[in-house]
Amino acid sequence: MDDHKKYMLQALKIAFDRMGKTSPNPPVGSVIVKSGAVVSAAGTGAYGESHAEASAISGAGVDLTGADMYVSLEPCNHYGKTPPCTAAIIKAGISRVFIPLKDPNPLVSGNGVAGLKAAGVEVVFMEDMADYAADLLRHFKKFILQHKPFVLSKSAMTLDGRIAAKTGDSRWISSENSRFISHKLRAKVDAVIVGRNTFIHDNPSLAVRLDSFSVAVKEYFSAAPPVMCGRDNFFLKSLFVEEISDVRMPLRVVIGLPGDIDMASNIFSDDNYLFFEKHSAVDRLVRADRSMAKKLGSLQLVPVDAESPVEEARLICDDLGRRGVMFAMVEGGGRLAGSLFDAGEIDQFFYIIAPKVAGNGIPCLAATGADFIVDALPLHDVTIMPVKDDLVYNGYKTPAHFERAVRRI
Repeated sequence: MDDHKKYMLQALKIAFDRMGKTSPNPPVGSVIVKSGAVVSAAGTGAYGESHAEASAISGAGVDLTGADMYVSLEPCNHYGKTPPCTAAIIKAGISRVFIPLKDPNPLVSGNGVAGLKAAGVEVVFMEDMADYAADLLRHFKKFILQHKPFVLSKSAMTLDGRIAAKTGDSRWISSENSRFISHKLRAKVDAVIVGRNTFIHDNPSLAVRLDSFSVAVKEYFSAAPPVMCGRDNFFLKSLFVEEISDVRMPLRVVIGLPGDIDMASNIFSDDNYLFFEKHSAVDRLVRADRSMAKKLGSLQLVPVDAESPVEEARLICDDLGRRGVMFAMVEGGGRLAGSLFDAGEIDQFFYIIAPKVAGNGIPCLAATGADFIVDALPLHDVTIMPVKDDLVYNGYKTPAHFERAVRRI
């Protein structure tokens, strides 16, 4: 591996580390090299804090005149919560900036490159690292262009496509190793979404509990990189091999209200949760039981004016986007996943397939369904990976496409 790739890979690893902690800003990594040595490295801070480039510059502690910067996304050239990173780069005297992609944000795309070049800073596009960078930025691209979250549908299922037995029992379909990956996924999203039935039957906490897994499970992932068939997905590879620390717990979202609410449920461990329910359903609950009015008044409840499950799914995604949720994961409920699918809101399908056959049970996706196979949704950028005896199948609704340019070094 040449030095350029080595330094960009370091920047990309920093960007992965920052995923789940920067929304609604993109997770970005920056590495500064001078005289053949790394003098500073940093990632995007929490929203309103410094961007990766500015943090790396301020933390260098040495003269950066003539230095190179490797950054996982085009530097911004406009004022937002923080000043433009291009200004900090130019002021620091950095002579070359290596990037894999232009920023999909219309306020930035190409402007950062143009601003740097106008000031005499050489910009080098690393085309060979573009796919890796794109895998970390799919969620930001949808959010910045559509103002709604990128939605990942995650299911553990039997070989015959069931997420639970016909009785509703689902513990445990997948292996402990696969469940560890699911918790690492939780650490990288801004929100975890389940349906009312999952809330009632499973009493989920929806928290990230990486410390609850055995040493043997953790060693399985640190022993060797995953075997991948299909796309060499940098996000998935990092999810397997990189340790995750300093976890920011995702927002817990429940779609639908039960007939009664137990305030001792795990979902109420703190205030980082939301319930969504149609206005009409809320009114019915209160008419049926007047005591519910007081309980609902103490909940973080968002009433939704929706006439159908599809409309409800779209309105919920719009609301989460307004709250700055950039990356959301649907974890429970075939009907919930089906409504989001019918609404066109699911962007990524992450299926853990276990070597078990239920014979009957609950499907992972209870959508309207296509009448003909030719109308089925085709997936792109597909990756297949074994996790012990389980198989992870990951695909996207649309391929990663970011604006690139001819590489110059």
